[in-house]
Amino acid sequence: MAQVNFYKLQQDSEQARAVFACRLAEKARSLGHSVCLLTDNETAAREIDALLWSFAPSSFIPHALLNGSAPCSEPVSIAIEQVPEWARDVVINLSTAAVDGFEPIARVNEIIIQEPIALEQARERFRHYQQAGTRPEMISL
Repeated sequence: MAQVNFYKLQQDSEQARAVFACRLAEKARSLGHSVCLLTDNETAAREIDALLWSFAPSSFIPHALLNGSAPCSEPVSIAIEQVPEWARDVVINLSTAAVDGFEPIARVNEIIIQEPIALEQARERFRHYQQAGTRPEMISL
């Protein structure tokens, strides 16, 4: 069963959420994990793709924007709407819905910002994981 972590940021912007996702991906990658960032649509995927190149001047995160279901040779990938079957290590969910079929994934990371709609969506995702039998961990930053 997946370990699900909810990181609660004090900021209320999507930009803060995206930058934290990049930092989390960088940390997981440095620990030897493969990471899949899940987005809702192509626009969001392209935005996180651009941010991975520029969020920190001293960082370089090899990554790929997925096109189809073929396995990715990079340690960090960006998926749209659905986690690929082969991405089972670390998933950072930047979409508005809970990760479908998350059970075989080792770790699912959710990032919460202090914005009313985003908070409600996070509550729904939290309930989804709880109802599936996991005990999500809340981490306040």
